[in-house]
Amino acid sequence: MWPARTLHRFLDLIFPPVCPVCQSLFDGQGKDRVICTACRKAIRFVHPPLCPRCGLPYPGGKAHLCAACLKERRYFALHRTCALYEGTLREAIHRFKYQGVFPLKQVLGDLLEPVLKGMRRELRVDVLVPVPLHIRRLRERGFNQALLLVKELSRRTGIPYQERALAKIKETPVQISLKKRERAKNLKGVFQVKDEEAIKGKGVVLVDDVYTTGATVNECSRALLKAGAKQVAVLTVARAL
Repeated sequence: MWPARTLHRFLDLIFPPVCPVCQSLFDGQGKDRVICTACRKAIRFVHPPLCPRCGLPYPGGKAHLCAACLKERRYFALHRTCALYEGTLREAIHRFKYQGVFPLKQVLGDLLEPVLKGMRRELRVDVLVPVPLHIRRLRERGFNQALLLVKELSRRTGIPYQERALAKIKETPVQISLKKRERAKNLKGVFQVKDEEAIKGKGVVLVDDVYTTGATVNECSRALLKAGAKQVAVLTVARAL
């Protein structure tokens, strides 16, 4: 072990490790070698009060259903997220998702794990399912970021996952360019359960990186329930406001 530590320190002198988010030199060891302390501290976590269904955070007052959940049908039982989709966390997700900075899955796993444990106290969790990519998008990117997060969570918690239970059978335009109503219309009939036995009668937690309008996870949840899932909850790293 001693030569390995010595080599590691020597390489750090020649190639000083930098934070993959802000590109600053690391100021610590251990976990802070994935992202720096300043970037960790900049993450704004989501805390109650929340909308009990979609998890929309409120600045104060009591928990109550938000306007969107009162107006629109939600197929998922609840959605919970870790933090706001902004600044440091937004940059970390982008580097993980679009640049393939895979060590960041440890940081995102650190955020997701306690939220998932909280969800297990509220509802039944039998299996984790990633929000799927269309095969063409998967080939372009080379990986599904939601699946990497699911594998990390499964490793940490022991909850099994189903990689291919849910599929995206139609390619759609990039959702970020669409308005809320257009997103929902754009996703009708896009997702299909390929392995009903994998989710039938089970409490499913659907995992993705970012919750924006909820249109994608709502349509995924509809497909899962139609195929026999007992209940669907949604877990994301970040929520866009």
